[in-house]
Amino acid sequence: MKDTLRRALPLAATAVVLAACLLAAGCTGQAPGGQDNTTVPETVLDGTAWGLLSYEQSGSMTDALEGTTVTLVFGDNATLSGSAGCNLYSASYTINGPAIAVGLVVSTLMYCDEPGVMEQESAYLGLLGAVKSFSIEGEKLTLMDENGTGVLVFTKNVRPEPEPLVGTNWTLESIHTGDAVTSVIAGTTVTAVFGEDGKVTGSAGCNRYFASYNVSGMSLSIDQIGSTKMSCTTPEGIMDQEITYLNILGDVKSYAIEGGRLELLDEGGVQILGFSATA
Repeated sequence: MKDTLRRALPLAATAVVLAACLLAAGCTGQAPGGQDNTTVPETVLDGTAWGLLSYEQSGSMTDALEGTTVTLVFGDNATLSGSAGCNLYSASYTINGPAIAVGLVVSTLMYCDEPGVMEQESAYLGLLGAVKSFSIEGEKLTLMDENGTGVLVFTKNVRPEPEPLVGTNWTLESIHTGDAVTSVIAGTTVTAVFGEDGKVTGSAGCNRYFASYNVSGMSLSIDQIGSTKMSCTTPEGIMDQEITYLNILGDVKSYAIEGGRLELLDEGGVQILGFSATA
């Protein structure tokens, strides 16, 4: 009986140590050399920026075209945006652990005639809208399809410091109405400058405009909008664009700045105007 107890005690002691280790979460599964084999903690994509390295095409990965810049920026307001190589795009996104769901991707509608650019852009936007999960290894982000196959691979970019809302010269790039995104008409320039006096001024494309604004945190409202009364006939559509722009200004409820890009958002947090900072 005593011999049996002596043999059982080491086993019992081992079990106690193992249980204590598990309860304290102190067992990390370290390999020789001290490297941790446990699962990497969930990585938050919010506030990160990436540049495309390669994408899936016809069953294999293809390098991004040399001379093109395809970017992906995860905003802090559950939206992503970037350049698809020719056009600007945006979408909503949600993350649950390693799973990611990208909402409807909308983009401007410019055409670029450099060989292969539009084909790459079409493939990229199609793949982005269908991704289901992601992984990050070092400076590399991989977005995967429903089968867990990598279809988009990015390298991490250093995000530029955000430009200030007040005092920056902002130039309009896109107008968002419903599911449609419209580029600014070629040959027209629409601008906005938010002054320290609570006034926003600029060119609406043909006329100069002026308005009052109120900002509190990331909330922004624009009212008392007025403009000069000139009529421009060229380029075609300039006056319709101006009317649309001035009307949309009154719908602004908040804003977001990502580096040198300003997004004005409606009451639902949906982007309705997109600007870039200019010298």
